[in-house]
Amino acid sequence: MDKKMYIKLPVGVESRELADVRRLNLALYGTKQAGRLRGIKLNEELEKTGATRSTVDPCLYEWNHPVQGRVFILEYVDDLLVAGERFDGVEAIKRGGAAKFESRDMGEVKDFNGMKVMRDKKTKKLTLSNPGHIMALLQAFVMDTCTPNKTAMASGVKLSKTGENLLPDGNRYAELVGSLL
Repeated sequence: MDKKMYIKLPVGVESRELADVRRLNLALYGTKQAGRLRGIKLNEELEKTGATRSTVDPCLYEWNHPVQGRVFILEYVDDLLVAGERFDGVEAIKRGGAAKFESRDMGEVKDFNGMKVMRDKKTKKLTLSNPGHIMALLQAFVMDTCTPNKTAMASGVKLSKTGENLLPDGNRYAELVGSLL
């Protein structure tokens, strides 16, 4: 803990001392500081291994090794997603992380943060899909019964030269675009 924090002992825990309050030495899961302190510790450990934090996304790290290749480490709350050019590079990062943190290897990723991850090893393609989120958006914007069209516009629409009334409900469209982002 980076700040002094005290907790009251839960009912049922007997104390030999008079006080039923204890000072926390470590951030307990659920305390306000726990996530931030975990992030700071993870950042320190990854930088010690030579990983660099992305300037665009602070949850993304890149580790370059002359033999084991390039490895990307993506952090989300208390999960890490490790992907790399070479299997031994990914394994090296996993072993290093397991030595510093309590962890378990969940195997090949099938879904992450609500996204479905599909991997085609023959063509070396990785595809991300978010079918649940897409269906929820289609239902929320009453588009789940729409027929797909190659053109993003209804046929027969007459556009004005002035550009007025292009979107009768522009805010709704902006909301949809924001939800997609």
